[in-house]
Amino acid sequence: MHPSLEAFALAAGFLALGAALVHRLGFPPLPVYLLTGLLLGERLPVEELEPLPSLGLLLLLFSVGLEFGPDRLRELSGKSLQAGLYDALALPLGFLLGLLAGLDWRGAALLAGVIYVSSSAVIVKLIIDLRRAANPESEVVLGVLVLEDLVVALLLALLGGQGPEGFLGGLGLALLYLLFARLAGPRLVGVMEGLSHELILLLGAAFTSGTALLFHATGASEGVGAFLAGVIAAGLGLRQRLEELFGPVRDLGVALFFLVVGAQAMGLFHGLTPGMVALALLALALKLPLNHLGAQRAGLGRKRRLYAAFYLVPRGEFNLVLGSLALAQGYPLVAQVAVLLVLLSIPLGALLIRFAPELGGLLFREGPRPKGPLSTKPG
Repeated sequence: MHPSLEAFALAAGFLALGAALVHRLGFPPLPVYLLTGLLLGERLPVEELEPLPSLGLLLLLFSVGLEFGPDRLRELSGKSLQAGLYDALALPLGFLLGLLAGLDWRGAALLAGVIYVSSSAVIVKLIIDLRRAANPESEVVLGVLVLEDLVVALLLALLGGQGPEGFLGGLGLALLYLLFARLAGPRLVGVMEGLSHELILLLGAAFTSGTALLFHATGASEGVGAFLAGVIAAGLGLRQRLEELFGPVRDLGVALFFLVVGAQAMGLFHGLTPGMVALALLALALKLPLNHLGAQRAGLGRKRRLYAAFYLVPRGEFNLVLGSLALAQGYPLVAQVAVLLVLLSIPLGALLIRFAPELGGLLFREGPRPKGPLSTKPG
């Protein structure tokens, strides 16, 4: 029996147990996957799980690209753009915080990205599960998330490749892809509609992995290639079909990716200091006032501003991607902050989002409503 089969069976069993526990509580399972890795990392041969974790990461970035298709960009409202500008102030503030923590410009830029980006996967799931998609603050928050994903994709293109050559090579390749989609896209849409689900699945897998490999060969980030593949696929009208077809494989791979990140983070936490924990807490709190101001600029009322700020608390997939990149490039402090942010923010964010109406009622008490027309007159 191959050793990878034993490792996979153990990993899948423990992940399933953790997911079952949080499912009853209504929380997202991502932090449990990380905790499982932290607890079992020294006992589980996570290196035997490859290539599933790497595949899960690529499919996750591909799914983010699907959500960021050209149609979603056109749907962005002025309110979302205004709120997104305030949200983006976390980038220079995070960069300054990184410099004060003793990082060079590259490490500070990675820390800024970790502080800035919220978890689209967690936030969208909570909004849908709590049936708040039609609320005015949800429109603003979803627009901000689209902008965040775009900015972080650009950040990965800048920092994830092999220097300026990799960035320029990736940029040129991305322009070629977008030009091809623009010219051939209208014809391909009709062709894709007539293909079977099985063929769409295989073509999508080949396109995603091939694009990632091509970007890697040019010295750019393979994650950006997977993201761009999702954007192109969404432009071809394949968002819903590929989301349904790739969803189960992606979720399995993502669970294993978070498990591996947790296992690798165990070694980082041996040197954890109160200062590092304080840095993670400061990073968690940094965006709250920015998002509150952005929601105010977007025209939301007092309670809705508070809700919007709460919604953007959870950190997740992109934070771990940036943390893994930082660890590979020799910035363990950034990786520690990324993992701590995810572990702290997802449970806290889920609670804040769930009880946002109750907290808003406590903070902004309203007087008793008038019972009739006469009661509106001064006594």
